[in-house]
Amino acid sequence: MKTKSFKSGFVQGGNLSSIINEIVHISDPEKILLLSATYDYLVTENIYMKHTVQELKGSQYNLLILSNDKDKKSLAKHKILLYGLSKDRRNLQLQVMDIKEFNDDLISGKEYANHVLLNAMIWYDKGEVPLAFQIDRN
Repeated sequence: MKTKSFKSGFVQGGNLSSIINEIVHISDPEKILLLSATYDYLVTENIYMKHTVQELKGSQYNLLILSNDKDKKSLAKHKILLYGLSKDRRNLQLQVMDIKEFNDDLISGKEYANHVLLNAMIWYDKGEVPLAFQIDRN
């Protein structure tokens, strides 16, 4: 499986839903899967309150973007556009892959694709190309 990770420069802000909206606007992907999310909290105790206060300090996201591109040039263009989005965000890692290649990997039983299908959360689905659900659930 050929995926490329993009690491980026520090958080410009925005929660996951705003990041997803930007990605959809920029590259019109078929699906976006959340591979991992990490959150850092600061816990504060106050003598005037019974409970501690939790404040979100930061977050990191790793997303797999499945694109329905007809040719490799178009897929490369999507990768470049998405790199521009992520370059100012150290909290964002993006992997871009053709959905047909991902489905082929699912059907052929490749471990990474099956693991992603079983464990990742689908955050966006355009709905034009379904994922191949060729997994033995016994």
